[in-house]
Amino acid sequence: MMEHIVPITDAKARLGALVREAEEHDVVLARHGRPAAVLIGAARFEALLEAMQDLDDRLSVFESRESDPGLRLSTDKLRAELGLLR
Repeated sequence: MMEHIVPITDAKARLGALVREAEEHDVVLARHGRPAAVLIGAARFEALLEAMQDLDDRLSVFESRESDPGLRLSTDKLRAELGLLR
């Protein structure tokens, strides 16, 4: 993914343009030449939130399976239950 690095001092004067730019690609705001923050578009932000929620859900399922062996199901048994026998 392409990103654009902008010093914070420059970003103050160009905020509107940088927000429009962030809709297309990430804008890294730098302080003293080091990344300090990232400006991202709303669509990308929502996609990141959804991806994080999905990963959190997957982790919860994995952790619950680890704590309760009765929740484990072999792929063969799962296929049989779903009617997907080979």
